[in-house]
Amino acid sequence: MIEFAIALACAGCLAAVETFLVGVQAWEHRRFAASRLRSSPKAQMQAAGRAMVIIPCRGIEPNLKGNLERFFRQDYSNYGLRFVVESHDDPAAEVIQQLIEEYPNVPAELVTAGLANGEAQKIHNLRVATEKIPPEVEYLVFADSDAAPSEHWLTAMLMRLGDPKVSAVTGYRWFIPKTGAFHEAVVCALNGAYAMLMSRNTPNLVWGGSWAIRKEVFEELDIRGAWRGRICDDLVAADRLLKCGRHVEYEPACLVATSCQPDLKAVFEFASRQFFLLRRVLPLWWFTDLVVGYLGTVVFWLAIVTLIMVPDTLVRWTSAIVAAVSYALHWARAELRVAAVRTYFPRLAGEASFRRVFWYDRVLSPAIQFIGLLANLNGGLRRQIIWRGIIYRMGKKAQIEIVRPSNGSSAYSEINGGGPSAAAAPILGGPEDTKCQEAPEMRRPEKKVHPVAA
Repeated sequence: MIEFAIALACAGCLAAVETFLVGVQAWEHRRFAASRLRSSPKAQMQAAGRAMVIIPCRGIEPNLKGNLERFFRQDYSNYGLRFVVESHDDPAAEVIQQLIEEYPNVPAELVTAGLANGEAQKIHNLRVATEKIPPEVEYLVFADSDAAPSEHWLTAMLMRLGDPKVSAVTGYRWFIPKTGAFHEAVVCALNGAYAMLMSRNTPNLVWGGSWAIRKEVFEELDIRGAWRGRICDDLVAADRLLKCGRHVEYEPACLVATSCQPDLKAVFEFASRQFFLLRRVLPLWWFTDLVVGYLGTVVFWLAIVTLIMVPDTLVRWTSAIVAAVSYALHWARAELRVAAVRTYFPRLAGEASFRRVFWYDRVLSPAIQFIGLLANLNGGLRRQIIWRGIIYRMGKKAQIEIVRPSNGSSAYSEINGGGPSAAAAPILGGPEDTKCQEAPEMRRPEKKVHPVAA
């Protein structure tokens, strides 16, 4: 059994090094975020080029009106909003129209895209929304309807695009717990672990809920064309940017708050869907995450099983030491996530829901990461997902088969893996919450319909 003990010890050392290096990156993320957030983007930048913010919507989701209203209250004066829905029957269309009427000084329009064919509905919506861009627009900004941006979000985003070395800017999301339940701790920890991989000098992927790009770069790289027939928008754009050697800047002030899923099943489905998309668009990234990212988790549970099942004294001592070191490193990474929450959301971090999530993350971190490993495998191996009430199946040669539910009203109610009963959580814009002028070049048609893209 000595050979097994040596192999386990070597695996433990390798996992410890990997976990330590990821922890160093997480520490650098928190330091970088704190440095960026100390400066006010509003004080550093006046209104520059024209920006168009594109927000695809589908169905009524938690705090929809409150989230969308934040886009009307950005402190960047030279911008317009373009909301895009599948059809006028979508209940989100009524909410959008109400906001357009409530904020007459903010140029905004509602676009109807029609049904997707051979590509994800969100992809189809974005391709229609970017089909005709006014010539005066210099920046394209993309956001999700479940994100709650701060009033400085757009200014911070475009400030970074002022650097000619930056081709695109991205934020990310952080889930805000409502009750502090275990399933909220799971999604907060798993999402937070990936959020903290982003920093100034890392090869950042864009996140579709909060990112921006110069229009000339968008057209030069033909990102709209790259979206055709695909199932995911942000990873396709990220792949195109990376392959062309373009720098994607992460901006901490553009990290946005979003509500947690209603239960553990919904969390697992959400996580599996993310890995499904990663596997289909960036398979090497998915495989690397599977093999390297969860090495520490696999070694920890292997050591625990060996400690319980193998009677040999040397093996048991080795297993105990490996498990203890791995557990300590998992706890340390959880502490870095706690520090990140206190950096991004200093007022919210003291609430009871976050305190409970913090302790779940610290004490049960190996179990939470094991759930992430299962979601990674499940998402990577499955051939279909349910996204916003629509079933997408991957056929031969990466063809996408779309199955829509017969009951349209139920299809519009899904959000983040939850159903119609998903409760809205009172969340603040992120990072921590801290008037637009009429622009004659973008009027507000009551309902605008673009021709459906092929």
